[in-house]
Amino acid sequence: MGPLAWLTPGVRELNITGNAPLVLALTATTEEGVIKQMIRSLAGRPEIRDLEGLQRAVLERQKLQVPLLENGVALPHARTTAVTEIVAVIGRCQEPVAFGPDKVPVRLVFLYGVPLHYIREYLAVVAQLTRSLRTPGTLDALLAAEDDASFRRALQ
Repeated sequence: MGPLAWLTPGVRELNITGNAPLVLALTATTEEGVIKQMIRSLAGRPEIRDLEGLQRAVLERQKLQVPLLENGVALPHARTTAVTEIVAVIGRCQEPVAFGPDKVPVRLVFLYGVPLHYIREYLAVVAQLTRSLRTPGTLDALLAAEDDASFRRALQ
């Protein structure tokens, strides 16, 4: 039984962030630009039916509510038919980018595309990510990571 079994009985544990593409040098300077740059990195993934549809869904979701964690972490996402499985991409902005109407400075972005029927799995993935980010030193290690391997080690 995995560590998330208590949180989501009957839901298989997913290692979404461990397989996600990393974009550790995001150059976009706007919230929309960051999201578009990250979604482009998902091109060609078999889980994606419609890359433009995913992008539209995430940008529309951002207009409703900008999901932010503390310390400059954003979680843009959308439930959509544009994906067949949960997909993720992780990005790190070279400079803080203002997210949301309150212009919260963000450096780390965990973007998810979620099939309509994968609600519990998505919540489990986000819960696991949130716990990981609360571990002392994790956020600093993610911001300082020099390459993909050190970033992934810090995220575990």
